[in-house]
Amino acid sequence: MIRGLGRNFYFYWASRGVSKLGSALTMVALPLLVFNLSGSPALTSLMVVADTTPMILFGMVGGAVGDMWPRRTIMVLADICSALALFSIVACSWLGELSVAVVLVAGFISQTGEAMYDGANWGATPALVKRDSLDRANGLVWGTQSLMEFAGPGLVGMLLVVMSPSQVVLFDVISFAASAVLVRAVSTTMSDETSSQTARIRNIPHEIANGLRYLRSQAGLTQLVGVGTAGSAAVGAMFGILVPWAVEGLDVPSSGWMFSVMMASWSLGATVGAFATGRMRAGERAIFVTRRLTFVASLCCFALAVVTAWWIAAAILVAYLFCHTAQYMSVITLRQRIVPSSYLSRVNAASRVVSYGVGTVGGAALGGYLASRFGYPAVLSFAGVLHLSSCLISWSPKLSALERKAQAEFTSTV
Repeated sequence: MIRGLGRNFYFYWASRGVSKLGSALTMVALPLLVFNLSGSPALTSLMVVADTTPMILFGMVGGAVGDMWPRRTIMVLADICSALALFSIVACSWLGELSVAVVLVAGFISQTGEAMYDGANWGATPALVKRDSLDRANGLVWGTQSLMEFAGPGLVGMLLVVMSPSQVVLFDVISFAASAVLVRAVSTTMSDETSSQTARIRNIPHEIANGLRYLRSQAGLTQLVGVGTAGSAAVGAMFGILVPWAVEGLDVPSSGWMFSVMMASWSLGATVGAFATGRMRAGERAIFVTRRLTFVASLCCFALAVVTAWWIAAAILVAYLFCHTAQYMSVITLRQRIVPSSYLSRVNAASRVVSYGVGTVGGAALGGYLASRFGYPAVLSFAGVLHLSSCLISWSPKLSALERKAQAEFTSTV
């Protein structure tokens, strides 16, 4: 049991850890499965599209639904949907009928379930713990998720020695089922008491519009979206070239321990950054933290642009992901402190769609173009400029006022 956070949070935290470990396995297994079936790099790349498109298409829908109906119910149904979609891959493999189309469609449906879960998930933690415990709770949840994503690729490499990729997918089916059971064990709906229990599907566009109007009307929240979008674009550009930069730019072999260390440094920095957020209580001074860490992140990018030793690059990557993740988590906690529960899913989902869709995907696409035209140092420098832009946005007086408001509200409730 986690002291001070309660039994319900324990079940929720366990569900996120189990689910993310399964998803980390599938993240490697599904593209490999498509490549084994087709032998086509182009078709394999469609797996990335199948993974990212649902969040862009349905992220705001998930946020609206998460504010309209009991979040626990939505999360359980989303887990079951994802489990059934992935089980279709396992079943078709058993029957000898597996095809690329089955894998792509199943992956798309599974990620659609994840998008709906994600919308409800934004309001879960504030409903389960006291506001003064949000830093610690978010650090535990996101740190555990990052740890599972760190362990997953290594574990799937060992599983593939004795299993086929379709058999590995079965582990994710089990993880989604286990997550559904754990979420169902939570004794609260994780929703605001004023949430509509008679909401209808036709109301969803209206509720999305209401959420966007609330986001625009609150001074500082739109600037937070700008901070997140610039930072996510930088991370997208960096991650998009990570493998070819390591192999071609740093002369790291495409297999073996050196390559593993380079890839692990990315997840390690994110894991440490997430766990450290709770220790630093970064959500109480999110803008202060953002201004410092985005600036340090930009310096890391500029340093990576001139580094030629792979082990130095790996160490800088750990520091870079630490800065980005700790800053990202502090902003999430700030939003959870100041946004009413009835708007929490919509506001966070809208922010994620913009940063994840426009930011990460756009940054990755532009980074790939810059790499092909000007080389990897140009991409790394571009990421540094994006983080500097994020830092400049964070100096908006509206964000300073937003942080003071959050601190005042927090003090009044203690």
